[in-house]
Amino acid sequence: MLSFPEFSASVEPVLVRHGCDATGDCHGGGIRGTLALSPPGAKDERFDFDQSVRQVTVAARDDSPLLTEPLALGAGGTPHSFKPFSSTADPDYQAIRRWIMNGAVR
Repeated sequence: MLSFPEFSASVEPVLVRHGCDATGDCHGGGIRGTLALSPPGAKDERFDFDQSVRQVTVAARDDSPLLTEPLALGAGGTPHSFKPFSSTADPDYQAIRRWIMNGAVR
């Protein structure tokens, strides 16, 4: 089980900081993939949590799209139009990973 309070405190701020919830072709208005996020002017953290949980692969947590898609290809990422994390050492990448890993032990 993944923690909503931990998501709200550590993952949602990463998504907002990197503009993942922006309108247009990102995960807000012009959704192109499977991850939809609430727009900046109408944040709904519960919706964002529910959507983000769907991007977690329980059997292989490090292969979760929420981790691999924003990660640089050279660092083990998968195709995605925006790559804010150049390595797995990025603090924001680590915040998302920690949330996923902590959920695995609950």
